[in-house]
Amino acid sequence: MSNQQNITNSQPSFGKWSIALGALLVVLGFVAITMPFVSTLATELVIAGVFFSSGIIQLIYAYQSRTNAKSLAFKLLLGAGYIGSSLLLLFYPLQGALSLTLAVGTFILMEGILQATMAIRMREEESGWYWTLGSGVFAVVFGVSIMLGWPGDSAWILGLLIGLNLISDGWPMVIFGVTGTNLFGSDPQQPQAS
Repeated sequence: MSNQQNITNSQPSFGKWSIALGALLVVLGFVAITMPFVSTLATELVIAGVFFSSGIIQLIYAYQSRTNAKSLAFKLLLGAGYIGSSLLLLFYPLQGALSLTLAVGTFILMEGILQATMAIRMREEESGWYWTLGSGVFAVVFGVSIMLGWPGDSAWILGLLIGLNLISDGWPMVIFGVTGTNLFGSDPQQPQAS
């Protein structure tokens, strides 16, 4: 057996990783569905944390590049805007949920359109393309559902639909992992025997 075959055999296969990551997404999706209000607030807190971190990074960057007064003012305002947005999300969670619900609905809708487009483009090359198409159609339905329920359902629908979206992203990964097909339209290259 050659060294190349030993290295290949010691690495985990694409299928096992696909199944594991897909199953994790499905489990997280079910957790989000069973606790939709908590999932909505958790999503909001994560985004607030990202905004706060971005603001701190912008302020540090502004301090380090303080020689240019015009860019310094812009960087300070940008950093303050990020931090202010994160504080608004933390102190006004219901109003933040309204804005995030609309933003996430738009994102999920766009994700679904892109998945459906990818599935249609890979139908010639991949036998399981319809699983990705199904995931994309579900994401489009979820995105439209979020927008139709806005603003009245914003406290819980975001968590529920994020859970459903996680499940719709995870199950094609599990299916592709079980069937041994590649999500990206080409089979992994097999090493040639020497």
